Amino acid sequence: MLIALLAVLGVDLAVVAAFAAVVYGRKRWVKRQPGAFRGAIRIESGKINGLRSKWSRGYGHWVRDILVWTKAPFLLRNILIPADALTQQRPAQQREVRRLGDEPTVIRLKTDDAVAEVAAKTDNVALLMGPYHHALYPDVRYPGTPTDT
Repeated sequence: MLIALLAVLGVDLAVVAAFAAVVYGRKRWVKRQPGAFRGAIRIESGKINGLRSKWSRGYGHWVRDILVWTKAPFLLRNILIPADALTQQRPAQQREVRRLGDEPTVIRLKTDDAVAEVAAKTDNVALLMGPYHHALYPDVRYPGTPTDT
């Protein structure tokens, strides 16, 4: 039915197949990035271009202290989030985030003028926390000095 509708509209089946191959290949490439994890992200306060206050799915990975977030469903756009500090780690509330296992973990990232929350499976906590996974204080760039949250 869908193929017949696309044929009536003049869309070639080869174009649809090529688009599907590009999306599938991109997803495979994103998932294989070092330190990649599947999760969800939202803005708690402030503004980051490309993100909103509702949970959005995608894949993330850290490059030093920058979270590279690739938005689902097509995974064609990356959003760079320079994190100043990890201010909180907590278990997600019941039904707060879906499709991330029974008890996903949520971290709060502070940027220059915004606060974002990122959620992932509990198995991926080390990947989720990235460069902050061994921190005694929220900002590991200045160990031994507590930061205001």
